[in-house]
Amino acid sequence: MANPVKIGYYDPFGIYPLIKDELNKISPISSLHIRFHPSQPLKTIHDLSLEFTEEIPKKSESSTSENYNVYTRLMLIKIESLDKYRSQVRPLIKEWLKNLVFNEKVNGSSPSWMILLYVPSDAKDKQSTIIKMSHYDKLLKDFSNEGGKELAALFAESTSPTASVGAQNSESTGYCFKFKQHEFELNEFLVQIKNLLGFTFNQKYHLNSDLITTSGDHENNSLTKYVATYNLAELFYDMKLFNDCINFFNRLSEQLNTLVENNPNLFIYKVDLPAKVFSNKFDFKKFYNNKCQHMHDVNSFTNVNLFELKCFIFFRQASTLEMLVNKNLNNSISLAELQISKLLRNLVLFLNDLLQVFQNEQALIEFEYSIIEYFLNLDIVNKLIEQATKLYEAEPANNNNSYQLKRLFESRGELKLSQRSSLIKLARENSIEIKGLDQVFEDVSLDEEEGPKQSKDSTEQVKLDLKHPKLLQAIQSKDSFVDEFTKLTEGILEDFMGCDRSKTIDVLSIDLAILNYEKGDYSECLQILHDSYDFFIQNGWNYLGGILLEIYYGCMEKTQSTNFEEILSTCLKLLSCLVANHTDINSFRLINNKLQIKKLFDRIEVYANKLDPTKKFERSLNQFFKTDILPYISADESTSRDKYLIRLKLKNPFSLGFVFKHVELIMVDEEGSEIVFHAENVEISDKIDNTIQLSTNNFILGSFSPYRLTIQFYNSLFLVLDYGEKELQMNHASFLSDTVIEHNGNNNDVFVYDGLTPMSVFKPRHEKTLLAYQNINKLTAQFCCANDLKLGSTEVVLKIKNGSNPIHDVRINLFSTTEGLTVVDPDLKVSKLDSHESQTFLIPYNLSDTALTISVTVQDIFKRDFIYSKFQVGTSNPKYPIRIINNDLTTESNYEIIKPSKFPSYDIIAFGEQPSNFFYKIKPKSNKVYLNDTLSLKVDYTNLQEECEEYVSQEIIHQLERIKSVKYWYLIKDVIVSKLTFDLNGFAVYKTIRFLNGLELNLLAERIILQYVESSVDQKNLVKLMSNLLVNHNFETPIDSYEYNNVLHLHISVPVPVLKYLQIVEYEYDKKQYTVGEPINVNLKINTVTRWCPKDRDREFDDSEHESQPLAVSSPQRNKRKNSDNNSDNSILITNRDQFQLVIQQDDNWLMSGFKRFTFNGGQETTKQLTLIPLTVGKIPLPQVSIKELTDGVNLSIDDEDDDDSDDIDIEFINGSETILVIPEVNSITFSF
Repeated sequence: MANPVKIGYYDPFGIYPLIKDELNKISPISSLHIRFHPSQPLKTIHDLSLEFTEEIPKKSESSTSENYNVYTRLMLIKIESLDKYRSQVRPLIKEWLKNLVFNEKVNGSSPSWMILLYVPSDAKDKQSTIIKMSHYDKLLKDFSNEGGKELAALFAESTSPTASVGAQNSESTGYCFKFKQHEFELNEFLVQIKNLLGFTFNQKYHLNSDLITTSGDHENNSLTKYVATYNLAELFYDMKLFNDCINFFNRLSEQLNTLVENNPNLFIYKVDLPAKVFSNKFDFKKFYNNKCQHMHDVNSFTNVNLFELKCFIFFRQASTLEMLVNKNLNNSISLAELQISKLLRNLVLFLNDLLQVFQNEQALIEFEYSIIEYFLNLDIVNKLIEQATKLYEAEPANNNNSYQLKRLFESRGELKLSQRSSLIKLARENSIEIKGLDQVFEDVSLDEEEGPKQSKDSTEQVKLDLKHPKLLQAIQSKDSFVDEFTKLTEGILEDFMGCDRSKTIDVLSIDLAILNYEKGDYSECLQILHDSYDFFIQNGWNYLGGILLEIYYGCMEKTQSTNFEEILSTCLKLLSCLVANHTDINSFRLINNKLQIKKLFDRIEVYANKLDPTKKFERSLNQFFKTDILPYISADESTSRDKYLIRLKLKNPFSLGFVFKHVELIMVDEEGSEIVFHAENVEISDKIDNTIQLSTNNFILGSFSPYRLTIQFYNSLFLVLDYGEKELQMNHASFLSDTVIEHNGNNNDVFVYDGLTPMSVFKPRHEKTLLAYQNINKLTAQFCCANDLKLGSTEVVLKIKNGSNPIHDVRINLFSTTEGLTVVDPDLKVSKLDSHESQTFLIPYNLSDTALTISVTVQDIFKRDFIYSKFQVGTSNPKYPIRIINNDLTTESNYEIIKPSKFPSYDIIAFGEQPSNFFYKIKPKSNKVYLNDTLSLKVDYTNLQEECEEYVSQEIIHQLERIKSVKYWYLIKDVIVSKLTFDLNGFAVYKTIRFLNGLELNLLAERIILQYVESSVDQKNLVKLMSNLLVNHNFETPIDSYEYNNVLHLHISVPVPVLKYLQIVEYEYDKKQYTVGEPINVNLKINTVTRWCPKDRDREFDDSEHESQPLAVSSPQRNKRKNSDNNSDNSILITNRDQFQLVIQQDDNWLMSGFKRFTFNGGQETTKQLTLIPLTVGKIPLPQVSIKELTDGVNLSIDDEDDDDSDDIDIEFINGSETILVIPEVNSITFSF
C-alpha cells in the first residue's frame, strides 16, 4: 500500500492523546479534488490516508529531511487564562511558526498550518464581551490570516536579511480552529484539512514545475531540473495519482545518464553490495529508499552513489506500478496485467543497464539473479494469476483476452531467461559448462577491443564467493547445475506456452535435448532434436545448428541406427554448416579444424557406399559448392576432333582435395533440344578456386540456358543444381533461332529493327544465355535454299563441310520443329567424308507455305494464227529488289516461240513498283492445240540482299583470317550479318554498299562480342573490325572485283493458253475521209475461229481434276471454258446450234442506221450492212462491238454485266483502233465545245 500523507502536530500541552480518536476519524479522506491550473481538468484523489506525526520545533536543521514530506502542520493548544496565554501559549506558537512552519529549509514551499484550540468539557467557553475578549477571539486577533498582529509581525521579520522565515510565508494559508471536547465538528474540521492539503499540493506542484520550466536544457541546470522532477514524482505518489507519477519516474530514469554526463563529480561509481542483499527475504525497496532520502534537496545532492541511485529510481518505479496493479486488480484484469508486464520488462532493461555501466562482475551477476528472484516472488503477480484463473473458471464460455495473461507470461518468461543466463555465467566461472547449452540466448559482447576469451581447463576448479543460498546450491556441482537449469528451463517453457511463443519453445526444447544427451538419454534427445536444428540453420544460426547436428549425429551413433540415408543426410547438413558464414562469428567452421573436416568426408563416403547403388541420393549442390558457368561454348582447338568445350568455375571451401566421379551439365534451348557436357574423374584441388572443363561431341547451333548441373561425388551421392523448370529455361534459352537454315527471304530475323525501336530489343532474354555457334575449322553443317528451284517443288540444300579428320559411315537424321513441315526422307547416309571435304544434299520436304521472293504474271493476246504472251517478272516483297539475269521461254511441244529482235541480254533490276516485262510470240506449227501442251519458263535471278550479305560475309571472313579470328565467323554471321539492312536501291544503281542500321548493329555487335568472346585481345580486335565495317564502311576488297555466283533459277511449267471461240471482227468502208452528216455505208464482217480450242475437248475446261494447282501467288492458269451443251459430241467443228449475239455499243460520235443488235451462227462468215453518220469532226474511232454466246438461241450464257469477263470468247477487232477523219462541210463554220 502507498504511504499515508503526513500531517505534523506540535503538542506542548499533552492534548493529542485526548483527541486522537476523533482526529483519526477523518482518515482516509474519501475524495479530494485538485486542479493545478485553470486549463487543466479536475483531478480527484480517492481514499487518501492520513498519518499524524509529532514534530517539535528546533532551531537546528537536523530535521530537514525528516519533515520534508509533511504536507500540513497542526499545533494543539489550550488556554486556561489570558495570562497563561500571554506568558506561555503565545510565545510557543510564535516559535512553532518561526522555526517549523515558516522555515523554507524545512518546507521547501509555501506552508499550510492550523492552530487547534482544545476546550475541555469542564472549562467554561465564554463569548467575547465589550469588556472582556474570549480566549478564542484573542487567538484569532493574534494569529488569524486576516490581520493577526503576531502573524503580521512574523511576516515583517521576514524582510530582515538574517531572518530564517522565507519570503513565501506571505503566501501561506492557516486557520485557527476551536475543538470542544465531546462536541467536535468533524465535517468542518475535514473541510479545513482538505483546504490545507489542497493548498500544499498546489504550492509544491507549481514550485517544482516552474523550476523545470526555468531551468531549460542548459547543462548547468540539469541537477536542479532533475531534483524538481523527482519532487513532482514523489508529490504525485503521495497524492496517489500513480499514472502521473510513473511518467515522472520514467523521466528520471531517462534523464539520469544526461545528469551523470554533465555532473560526473557528483557521483560515486563504486558498487557496494552488503551480504544481506542476497538473502532470500531481503526488502530491496526499503533498503534503497533509506539510501536516497536526500534527493529532494539540490544542496544535499553530493557524493551520491550512482548504483544506489539507479536502484532507488527503479524501485520507486516498481512501487508505483505495483500501486497501479493493486488499484486495477479488481476492476480490470487486462490493465493490471499490462502494468505488471511493464514492471517486469522494466526490470530487464534496468538490469541490462547496470551490467553495461558497472561491468559484468560476479557480484553484479549474483545481484541480477537475486533481484529477479525477488520480483518473481512478488505477491501481486501470484494474486493477479489467481484472480484471472478465478474469472476464467467462473465464465469459461466468455473467455477472452482479458483473462489470458499472455503479456505477463511473456515478460516473466523473458525475466527467467535473464536469470538463467546469470546462472550460466556463474556456473561457467565455476568451471561448469555444457557445450551448446548456452548458445541460444548468450550475451554477445560488442566491444571490439575485447581480447579473445581464455579457455578454462575443465579440471580447474574455481571457488566463487557467492552469498545467495539458491545460487550456492545450484552451482555446487555439475549435477545440481543441470537440475536447476532444467527446472528454470521448464518454468520458462511453461510461461511461453501461455503466450504462444512457439519458436522460442522450440529453441528452449533444444536445451532440454542437450541436457538429455548429457544425462545419456539419447532416445529422448533424438526425439526432441528431430528437425529442430533446421530452425536454427534456416534462420542463420549456423554455429548452434552445427553443434545440434553433431549431437544429433552422436545420438544416432549411440543408438546404433541403421537408417543410413538419415545418417548421411545429417553428415551432409553438418558439411553445409561448415560452408555458411565461413569467417563470421556465427561460423560453425571456427570449432572444426582440417582433420575434423577430413573425418567428416570419410564418414560421408562410408555411408554413401552403404546405400542402394541403383538409387540416386541427391542433394543441392549450392549447399556445399558455389559454381559459375563461364558463358562461352567454344571448339576444342587443342585437338582435330570435333569437340566443343565449356568451363565451370567451382569454389572449394573445405581446403581439401578430392575427386568427382562424374560431372554433367545439361543445356537446353527454346525448342527443348539438349546439349550434354560432361567430364569423368575430375580432380579438385584444395585451393578455393577451381576450374572444371566439360566437353561434348553433340553440338546444336543456337542459344542455350543451363538446365541442370549434376556432380557424382561418391557411388550413390549426387550433388544437383537445378537452374529452373525446363519449360522456363526453354523460354529463357534463345534470343536467336536455333535453326541453321539460311533463308533467301528475311522472315526469320530474331531482332526486328524498324529504325524506331530502341536498342533494348537487342538485349538477350536471360543473362545466363550461352550461344553455341559453329567453328569454321570443325565439322559444320548448314541449310540453304536450292539455287535451281522448280515451281511446285519444296527442297532445301544441306551443306556439310568436314573438319580435319576423315569420317566414315556418316548417318544424318533430319527433323523439323516447324509446325506443318515434314521431311520426306529424314535419313541420309554418307559412306565417307575426307578431310575438309564438302558435300551438298538436296532435301525434299512438304510445307504449305510456297511464297518466294520473285513473282511472275502472264497476259495472253490471241490472234488468228499466233498468240502474244507478256511475262511480268518482279519481287514479291517491295523491300527486297531482285536482279534478273536471264529470261527464256521454251517448249517441247509443236510450237514456235519467237523473241523480240532486241531482247535484253544485260542485268535488269526489278523493284517493288517497277517489274520487268518480257514478250514472246507463240505460233503453233499445226492447227491442233491440246490441253497438255505446256511451255517452260526459266528465270535466272539473284536477290540483292543476298548479294550484299555474301559480299560482306566474304569481306568479314577475309579480315577475320587476317587477324586470326576466323573461329568467330559463325558467331558474327548468325548474330550480326543476318540482321544487316542495306540500301539496296543504292547498291543496284551505284554498286555501293551502305548499311541502314550500321550504328545499331555496331552496338549489338559490341555487346555480343563482350558477352560471348572470352579473350580480351579477340574482343578488342573484333570490336574494332565491326566498327570499321558497320560504321566507317571500310572494305578491303573493291566491290567491282567481286563476282557473285549464287544465281537462282526458277522453272515454271506454263500451260499453253486455250480459247473456245475467237471472234474476228472487221469494218469495211470505202474511204478514209468524210464530212459531217455524210452517211457512210459500212459492211461489218464477223468470222468465228475455233483454232485455239483444244482438240481433246472431252476434258472439261472447268474439271478441277485436270486443273493445274496454283504453284505461286502469281502462277498463270488456263482460261476456263463453259460448255454450251452438256450432251454435245466431241467434234471440234462449230455447228449451227452455236449462236452468238453481236451488240454495237452506243457511241455519241455516231448516228447508226440498221441493226445494233443481231444474232448470227458460228459456222459461217457473217456480213451485216450498217450506215454510220458522223456527228462530230475530227478523227473519230469506230464503234465498239461485243459478242455473246447464246444457249438454245434464247438464254445468254453470261450476264450482260459479265460480258467482258468471259473466258470462252475473245474478240480480235482488226481495225478496232482505226479512226475516220470527219471534216466540216465547205463554206460552213463549226464550233467545238
